[in-house]
Amino acid sequence: MSLRVLDFSANHLMGELPQCLSNLTSLQQIDVHGNQFRIPISLFPFFNHSRLQSFWGGNNQEIYGDDHLDQLRKVELYSRLGYGGYVGPFPKFLYHQANLGFISISNVNITGVVAGFPWWLVTNNTHLEFLYLHNCSLSRHFQFPIHQQLQRGIRYPTNDFFPSPIPPDICAFFPNIDFLSLSDNEFYGKIPLQLSNCSSFRLLDASNNLLRGEIPRWIWNMSVGSILDLSRNKFSGHLPPGFISPLMDEVYLSRNQLEGNLPATLSDSQDVSGLDLSSNNFTGEIPPQIGNLGDIKVLNLSYNMFTGHIPTTIANLSQIESLDLSHNDLSGVIPSQLMELHYLSTFSVAYNNLSDPQRDLEFVTKTRLYTYQGKPLYLINGLDFSSNSFTGEIPPQIGHLGDTNTLNFSYNLFIGHIPTTITNLSHIESLDLSHNDLSGVIPTQLKELNSLSSFNVAYNNLSGRCPKRIGQFATFNEDIYWGNPLLVNCSSSQSTRKPPVKQTPTDDDDDEDGCYIDMGSFYASSGVSFVMVLLTIASVLYINPYWRQVWFYYVGVTITTCYYFVVDHLPVPTRYKVWELRV
Repeated sequence: MSLRVLDFSANHLMGELPQCLSNLTSLQQIDVHGNQFRIPISLFPFFNHSRLQSFWGGNNQEIYGDDHLDQLRKVELYSRLGYGGYVGPFPKFLYHQANLGFISISNVNITGVVAGFPWWLVTNNTHLEFLYLHNCSLSRHFQFPIHQQLQRGIRYPTNDFFPSPIPPDICAFFPNIDFLSLSDNEFYGKIPLQLSNCSSFRLLDASNNLLRGEIPRWIWNMSVGSILDLSRNKFSGHLPPGFISPLMDEVYLSRNQLEGNLPATLSDSQDVSGLDLSSNNFTGEIPPQIGNLGDIKVLNLSYNMFTGHIPTTIANLSQIESLDLSHNDLSGVIPSQLMELHYLSTFSVAYNNLSDPQRDLEFVTKTRLYTYQGKPLYLINGLDFSSNSFTGEIPPQIGHLGDTNTLNFSYNLFIGHIPTTITNLSHIESLDLSHNDLSGVIPTQLKELNSLSSFNVAYNNLSGRCPKRIGQFATFNEDIYWGNPLLVNCSSSQSTRKPPVKQTPTDDDDDEDGCYIDMGSFYASSGVSFVMVLLTIASVLYINPYWRQVWFYYVGVTITTCYYFVVDHLPVPTRYKVWELRV
């Protein structure tokens, strides 16, 4: 049998791999991650497989250090060992490996390592390209080896040390490294200048640390197709003009303390595919030159202090898939040109000061529906307009957002009815129309949305009956209807106290479709009831003299009390005071 790849990953298998697999001598790759196998004892059946090159055994039960593992031949291990809480010595069988190209050891508690990390694992494998160490419980300082063996990448151990600066000698030992991940440590201080000696960086990840100061300028000159991730630190200062070099592909600077205006020239290249500047202190307007990032797919400028209008040049980002401008101070309207973005799937402008969407929304929807035959619009799967000042009615064309799974129009000033076309959104999972001024009934057709898992229409002026507690609506709490005093039968406890009434399909349809309250009749009946109460009181006082006497007595006492309260606590004009003294 010439089986070359064996994949048992992501199951619930346990124990050891069966011995009969030892007959599969042509195996080159084994993937058993995500099970409960005992690794690496389970490798016994493959000790004589000279063709075995790759083994992926992450997320398994435990690792055993056993002297018999010395029998294992040279294997280009591609493994993440002992994710199941392994506690023990460093796996001995690794000492006999000399052709490893990728080593990944994470989430294990290695004991008995007196001199720090066993660098023989690196020096023995002269072709090693990647070393990934994560949460290995190495208690001593991470000392680099004398020999410069590592050619490609290193993932610095995490959660293993007290806070310290980034080691400045990384590039001295690994001058050809192009993959460096320093994330999820407690590195503090500045990025050392010595890292600029690694001129071939294709990935530099120093996210989630305590780094501060300005971002060094040499970082903006990384290699072709490089990725820079400095998010979740304390970097400050301004971004220089053209900070995205023509060679960069992705830049992530979120959750820092960067400030100032965005440079008018963000980049001289159109090849950048991802830019995340969210959760900083950027101010001013979004420069129109942002439309020059022609190939960008993800743009996140949320959680800043940008002002002004949304630049129409964003419509030039023809490849963009995710656009997040939420949590800023943007004003004006949403440019209709944005809806010409064919690949836009996630769009959020929540928590801004945008207003008057009616004309733009209708124009946008009709343009995309008829000019583009609905195809670009159909690709949108997330739309968030919450917490703005949008007015007017929700356009019925919203039902043409065919693949939408999230729709949030909450905290606006929308009026009118809930469009029944929303029921065309067969994939929608979250629908939030709360905190508006919507009226009318809740369309009964919404119960046909089987994928709906979150629904909220609280604090509107809706009337009629709440949808029956069947299907997805049986999972919702009654608080999603709060703030609508004219809605009835919204409480599950109310519905259980009422005896079931058998109705014909016609009666049921009439009840559901005509259950709204006629507001004219409601106000008329309220006025008649008020007049009837007054006439009843007058009739009782006319018929019974004693009650009439008591009534006028207490009315007189109340008037006298109010009069003296006013005299004692409020200033009285002089002429009235003189008149009062004369009396």
